[in-house]
Amino acid sequence: MSYQRYAISSASGFTLLELMISLVLMSLILLLLFSGLDLGSRSWQKSVEKAGRMSGEQLTFDYLRRTLSGMFNRHIGEGADRESLFSGTHHSLRWVGPTASQAGVGGASLFRLELVGDGEEKFLLLRRWLYHPEILEQASVEGKDWRDPLGVDWRSENEHDSGLPYSVHQLLSGVTDIELDYYGSQQRGIPAEWQTEWKALKKLPRLIRLRLHYADRITPPLVVAMTRRQG
Repeated sequence: MSYQRYAISSASGFTLLELMISLVLMSLILLLLFSGLDLGSRSWQKSVEKAGRMSGEQLTFDYLRRTLSGMFNRHIGEGADRESLFSGTHHSLRWVGPTASQAGVGGASLFRLELVGDGEEKFLLLRRWLYHPEILEQASVEGKDWRDPLGVDWRSENEHDSGLPYSVHQLLSGVTDIELDYYGSQQRGIPAEWQTEWKALKKLPRLIRLRLHYADRITPPLVVAMTRRQG
């Protein structure tokens, strides 16, 4: 009888090998659980980042559509020094358009849109000068000439200084390239077509097309039609 009780007692326990196997199995299960949680967390974070980027793009495109569609064909200087304030290349754009209401000032502004930065840290930047001959002249004296390429000290400039004669705004980050095209005829007798640069002094293009390049995708094109009669 005592031998049977000892056998039953021994069979009800765990050996060291069984305990080690149990611990290994539990570790594997926990590893799988935490891996699944980490994957879900990263997927959620990427979804949030993508949604935020898409929202930022939509706001940027809406803003650009409003000011580009209402642009003015303005010039500066007289005679041989007469120069169009509109400048369109394949990678930058300068124009005179209505100032957004949130800028705190009315009337028109001179805008310049371009890609700045180097390496992986690039920004879509919008500069704004209040459209007035004296302000444009003063900006040139202060080293913020609207004709010159962007300076290396653009990061030190005050961002979002709305209401001032001059301001700089970082619109989007992570953009690797900006692609601009212009539709119209720059010379009489030549059919309208898409072009990568606009040099006509007396007229503006009919349409402007903008694409933004990212490392993993290219945005659908933003196509803006000029609503004002251009002279």
